[in-house]
Amino acid sequence: MQFSVGDKIMYPSKGAGRIVGVRRQELVEGFENYYVIEIPEQELTISVPMRKMGELGVRSVMSRGKLTRVLDTLRGVPCRLPKSYKERQEQIRGKLKTGRPLPIAEAVRDLTWHQHVRHSTKKDGDLLSRGRQFLAGEVALLTGDEVTDAREKIDAALAVVTAREPDQASASE
Repeated sequence: MQFSVGDKIMYPSKGAGRIVGVRRQELVEGFENYYVIEIPEQELTISVPMRKMGELGVRSVMSRGKLTRVLDTLRGVPCRLPKSYKERQEQIRGKLKTGRPLPIAEAVRDLTWHQHVRHSTKKDGDLLSRGRQFLAGEVALLTGDEVTDAREKIDAALAVVTAREPDQASASE
């Protein structure tokens, strides 16, 4: 996928960012072109080889229509997560690793509900924090809001989740 300077992107393992430049670097094998990407949520600037963007799962930031679906997902009925922390964390890691907003929103919603009704491990909390950070960074980049405002939108959408019962049809206990 081709990107341009100024494009807003989501890097699945790092978060939402903006392409701020292109640089060409001489290597032993020849020259390589890199995108220079700023990830404001992590105060990070990275260089990614242009040829690796697709392989790394880098994509454009979600559309406004997708944002509506993400917020609806966050407000939706939670799915029951496995009781086994290993299975639960593997399932959540898989959703976060996709870098796609809807699976991340599902993971955030389900972990939020899980923490409300059951004991959660520190790792569960870390995964939830990471998912919320990815969503907030992407929402902020899309809307032009501050990350704190994006977090408030996410929190407002999640406020109803703790009052709901999990979807019995998708129970994975």
